[in-house]
Amino acid sequence: MPVNRFSRIVFAFFVAAGVGYLLASIAFTAANLIRLSEVGAEISLADAMRTVWFDLRGLAPSLLWTQYGSLIFIGLAIAFPVAALLQRLAIRANVTTIAPFLYPLAGATAMVAILVLSFQEYEVYAFAGARGWLGNLAQCFAGACAGYLFHLLGSPSEARP
Repeated sequence: MPVNRFSRIVFAFFVAAGVGYLLASIAFTAANLIRLSEVGAEISLADAMRTVWFDLRGLAPSLLWTQYGSLIFIGLAIAFPVAALLQRLAIRANVTTIAPFLYPLAGATAMVAILVLSFQEYEVYAFAGARGWLGNLAQCFAGACAGYLFHLLGSPSEARP
């Protein structure tokens, strides 16, 4: 793999995973704030913004692999190469219509895997912002956005639809 292509893929991964993390963290915080307001808590816009900032820093990727951000980066680092393999197989089988959907699907699947595995490990939702179908859907959406962005940034322009 030429250096340019490798650099593009690494850049695309970090940008996509970073955006996926930002979206997941904001959705995570929003879900928690909505739940708090449903039980009568009054949350000002300033409080909401401070909470978003606090969670962005607190959940951020670090050398501690159990941080939510770290799990997102790990999950996507596993999911995207699988999507690349499936994309190559789809192109070889002349089923090119599904190729653009594989990276978003891989990103969403990575998020589901993180949430399911954390529930299995702790027997409780380890990430409160992902409770319920709407919270899970928001996390999957963040993963799908990361996958789509990776597809856009990582694929050569002639390979994109």
